[in-house]
Amino acid sequence: MTLVRAKDFKWLSRPERYILQEHKVILETEPFTNLGKKKEGSRAAELVLDSRDSFRFTVKVEFDYQKPFDQCGILLYQKDKKIAVCGAKLHNDAVDELECVVFHKGRGDRSCRSIGTAIRSLYYRVWYRSGHVRIQYSFNGNVYSDVREFWLPDSVKKLKAGIYACSPGDSSFNCTFSHMDIS
Repeated sequence: MTLVRAKDFKWLSRPERYILQEHKVILETEPFTNLGKKKEGSRAAELVLDSRDSFRFTVKVEFDYQKPFDQCGILLYQKDKKIAVCGAKLHNDAVDELECVVFHKGRGDRSCRSIGTAIRSLYYRVWYRSGHVRIQYSFNGNVYSDVREFWLPDSVKKLKAGIYACSPGDSSFNCTFSHMDIS
């Protein structure tokens, strides 16, 4: 296990307000930001690590959502192509959703489960080896449950793991990424 330093990440899209500490990233999302390429919004805050043949990446994410659709979590890229996104999103005043979207041939395959809005932090862990991906979550960092498992085509040899946060509506919230390690 190797602790990930904030300076090991590369910005894909840098927010206006953020703090990089030795092993922690703290940021404030900007309104009308999203992970898509929609014309009406700006790009989400995204940071990624260099491509790797195989890895296990773990991160704790603390968040203080303000309005529906505020979201943050982890993502996977192959070169510049998004492969998967997994994170929590405020659905309404009573429900957050833990959501995972896997992209294939330009389309997203979504799976989700409801979690309570009292939850203000989650741990994520992604495993990648020889085309096999397993994404997990935990409420305490000790006991993990699977969110999604899938295989990638043989042409995919290396992936980048990263973190993201965005506010697709007229909102903004603070989130902290910590306890980051990669092995």
